[in-house]
Amino acid sequence: MFIVVALAFIPAVLAGGYLSGLLHALNASGLDQLVHAALSLNGTTAGRQLLIELSQGNQTIFAPTDSALSSINPATINNQTTLANLISYHIVSGNYVNETQTYPNVTIGRTLLNDPTLVTLEGNQSQVLIWSKCDTNRSLFVINQGSNVTVVNAISYNTTAILAIDSVLTPPPDVSTILNNASYDLTDFAAILNSTTLPNGPSLLDELRSAHGYTLFAPDNAGVQAAQNSLSGLSNNATALLNVLSNHYINGTTVYSTEITPKTTLVSAGGQVYVFSANSTGYYVSVGGSNQVEITETNVLSSNGVMHIVNGVMLDASSNAAAASSAFASATSAAAHATQSGGGTTPSPGRAVSVKGGANNWKLGALTGMVIGFGFL
Repeated sequence: MFIVVALAFIPAVLAGGYLSGLLHALNASGLDQLVHAALSLNGTTAGRQLLIELSQGNQTIFAPTDSALSSINPATINNQTTLANLISYHIVSGNYVNETQTYPNVTIGRTLLNDPTLVTLEGNQSQVLIWSKCDTNRSLFVINQGSNVTVVNAISYNTTAILAIDSVLTPPPDVSTILNNASYDLTDFAAILNSTTLPNGPSLLDELRSAHGYTLFAPDNAGVQAAQNSLSGLSNNATALLNVLSNHYINGTTVYSTEITPKTTLVSAGGQVYVFSANSTGYYVSVGGSNQVEITETNVLSSNGVMHIVNGVMLDASSNAAAASSAFASATSAAAHATQSGGGTTPSPGRAVSVKGGANNWKLGALTGMVIGFGFL
């Protein structure tokens, strides 16, 4: 009865058919609060667009349980735009449940969240979500802001997978929020980025915050402290310090762990080439002629890019402005092409966080609009 009455409040074109059946399936699974929230979205353009997207099928819905949704701030529930964005981050374009990798591998898929106030990735691409499954009981879980959110039930309706989860997912915050979050142990590096300015004025932290796509190899606090003597030696050479820091990030391109292998060629904002390697002790990266550092955590998502945490500072003060400019131009061109073709490809299965050892095999292939990239991270 609840669904029949509620459907009266959405457009007739959506009230029947696929959307109606999907809502009935959600309701039958005990996800009443999510159904109620979805139906309340009809009052805004963004909300109606989300309902239209849901009516198309072929999606994966990470559906918070009633108990999980009860913890949401009432202000969020009462703001249809905020609510539409929150629900959008729980829906992945495409049904990739059968493609889910076993931890320590992960699967990365693009969600429906693309509000430019919350997502500023290159090519206007939507935000991504990362999930995996346990190697013991095969249960699925989502990796969200440093926490694991458990899938407690899985059903399907037609071409849509419905995965009930025990918490509400949080869209990634901006890069500054992450770097200054003590739980990530990156506050020393954040301070250096904030105090180092580019020739045209803004700090490197502001530069990263305003970027449309970036990949940052962020040294943890212990790594920064271990390099303190070397960094102090650069205190009177602003150009050299800027070069070292610029060699820790890629400008204009978001590179997830799924896309990194020993054969990957990536160029830093300082114009130096990254080198990736692996052995029985871990996964490593260097840039230009720098020392090698270990990648200890991957795929820390932010609103406009991604960071991979490393255990040291890569000390290369070299700079190649022409190479950096060329790499950024290529990234800009690729982003523009992705925009014209509808948002680009969806990244997919690849190596996960903080796991050492294992096979270092990879392959590239096409599968229903996805790029299958078994990165070695």
